[in-house]
Amino acid sequence: MKAWQKALVMFGLFCGFEAAYQLCLYFERTYFPRTPVCTLVLGLLVCGLLIAVVVLNRGFDNSPVSPDSYSHSIPYDRRVELAEKANGRKKTAKRLMYLFIPLAFVLSLDLLDLYFDIFDRIKELFS
Repeated sequence: MKAWQKALVMFGLFCGFEAAYQLCLYFERTYFPRTPVCTLVLGLLVCGLLIAVVVLNRGFDNSPVSPDSYSHSIPYDRRVELAEKANGRKKTAKRLMYLFIPLAFVLSLDLLDLYFDIFDRIKELFS
């Protein structure tokens, strides 16, 4: 997948997540006006995804793992198996990034609106 296709997918996911989040906020403000459940759930989800990506990726290293990167005291078959598992975890972490990045932008946009009222200021510009 090319870079512009990835960006388009993430933008589409961002728009979908933002719409769903605003719908959840609407229902929360209508029926439960004193509980910030949606923001807390979104924050926990973003934190959980970040932890999952870091753990699965074993940090922020993007280079593929080769069997030679393991100790030579381990049999070669076992080193190949470990390298395949590590590369599989890295692929899973890359897939989770497609969820993490748009959700992190949704959370950032919500926190900006919470503290700086950016949506109200944008409305004032056009009215």
